[in-house]
Amino acid sequence: MKNYIILILVLISLMSCKQQTPSNYVLLSGNIGNTKGGELIISNLMNGFSKTINVKDTGEFLDTLFIPENSQYEFRYEMGRTYPYLSMGDEVNMHVKDAKEFLKTISFEGNYSELNNFIAFMDNEDFNFRVNQEKTYHVDEAAFEDNLNDFKKRMESKLDEVSKIPKYYKANLLRIIEIKRIRLKSIYETIYARLTENKNFKASDTFKREINDFDLYSEENYKISADYREMVSFHLMNKINASEPKDIQSYRETRKKVLSEINSEVIRNGELYRNILNGLKRAEDKEKIVNEFLNASTNESHKATVMEQYKLLKVLDPGQPSPKFVNYENYDGSTTSLDDLQGKYVYIDVWATWCGPCKAQIPYLKEVEEKYHGKNITFVSLSTDKQKNKQKWRNMVKDMDLGGIQLITDNDFNSSFIREYKISGIPRFILLDPKGNIVTANAPKPSDKELLKLFDQLSL
Repeated sequence: MKNYIILILVLISLMSCKQQTPSNYVLLSGNIGNTKGGELIISNLMNGFSKTINVKDTGEFLDTLFIPENSQYEFRYEMGRTYPYLSMGDEVNMHVKDAKEFLKTISFEGNYSELNNFIAFMDNEDFNFRVNQEKTYHVDEAAFEDNLNDFKKRMESKLDEVSKIPKYYKANLLRIIEIKRIRLKSIYETIYARLTENKNFKASDTFKREINDFDLYSEENYKISADYREMVSFHLMNKINASEPKDIQSYRETRKKVLSEINSEVIRNGELYRNILNGLKRAEDKEKIVNEFLNASTNESHKATVMEQYKLLKVLDPGQPSPKFVNYENYDGSTTSLDDLQGKYVYIDVWATWCGPCKAQIPYLKEVEEKYHGKNITFVSLSTDKQKNKQKWRNMVKDMDLGGIQLITDNDFNSSFIREYKISGIPRFILLDPKGNIVTANAPKPSDKELLKLFDQLSL
C-alpha cells in the first residue's frame, strides 16, 4: 500500500511538472468577414518567424503556430495589420467583422485578449491620426503638439485599464507609445507643407530638436517597436538616396555599404533581413542576393527563413514550368486555359480596374501589342477584379478598347495562379516561352524600353 501511495504521488508530481511546462505553440483560430478568403501572414522581424495561414472563402481559419519566443507578432491580412502579443501555450481567437475595415472591426478572445484588444485599439488610433490629417496635421506647431500629447495620454490611460500584462511588457508598451508619438511628429513638416501647399515650409528648430536628437541606433527600441524599425529604415534609405545611385546595381552597392557601416549587430541583421524579404520575390538573380545575405548576416533564424523562402521562390526561376490557370473566363464569353496558349511566347499583364498604375500602362501596352501584332507572341491581360465586379471589368475592356486576350481570375488575389506567382502587388508582368516555361516572372512593364530589348533578344 505504501509503495502504491508513493507511485501515485510521483505521477501527480510528474503531471504537475508537465502542466507547468509551456508548449511552444499557439492555437490560433478566427473568422474574417467581407472577404472571399486569402492569406493571413504572421511574422516577427526579430526572431525570423514567418507563417502564412490560408483563410477560407467563408473567412474562417485555424492553425497552430510554433513560436520561438513570447513576443508581439505582426498579423497582416490584405491592407490591415496589427501586432498582438503571443505566449507559448496560448489559445487565441481573432475576429474581424470587415476585412476592409480591419483595425476598426477587429477583436481578440482567449489568452491575453484584453492586452491584444488594447494593441489593436492603439494601432487603429495611430492609423486614424495619420488619415484624419486635416484635423491632426493641418494645424500650427503648438496645436499639433497638443494633438500628439492627447494621443499619448489616451493610449496610456487605456493601457492602465488592462489588467493582465506580462510583468516586463508594460514598460515596453509605454515605450512603444512614446515612439509612436515621435514618429507621428517626424512627418509633420512634410504633411503640413503638402496640406498648406507651401513647398518651402520648414518647422522651427525648437520643434525639430527632439526629432533630430532621437537616437536611431537603439537596439532595445529596435527590438520592441515596429514604428522604430520603420524610422530606422527610412533614415537608412535617405542615406542611400543621398548618394544618387544611377541604376539598380549602384543602388545595391550603396545599400550594402550603408548597412555594413551600422555598428549594432541587431539593427544591421534586422535591416539585412527586411531588405531581402522585400526584394527576393522580384529579383532575377536570387542566388546571388541570397549568398550575399548569408555572408553578411549573423542571425541564424533569419538565415533559415530566407533559405526557406528562396527554395519556395526557385520554382519561379527562368526555365521552370509556369503555374497554370484553367478555364478563366474570357471577355468574349468563352474560357481560356494557359495550356491553350502554348506554341507562342505569352506576355501576361496582371491588373485590375481599380489599379491606377495598371491603367497607366495601358497606352504603352497597346503600342507594344500593335508593334508585335502577328509575331510569335500572345498578349494576355489578366484581371484580378472580384467576380462581383465582373461587369465593371467588362465595361472597362469595352470603353478602353483593350486588345489581346482579356481574362478575369476565378477568385481575384486568392486565385491559385496569383498565389503561386507570389503576387502581392500589381501591375505585374510575366513572360513565358512557347513551351509554357518561365522566361521571367517579373518582366519589364510596357513603358520600359527594356521590354523591347528583351523581345529582340528572343528574336520575336
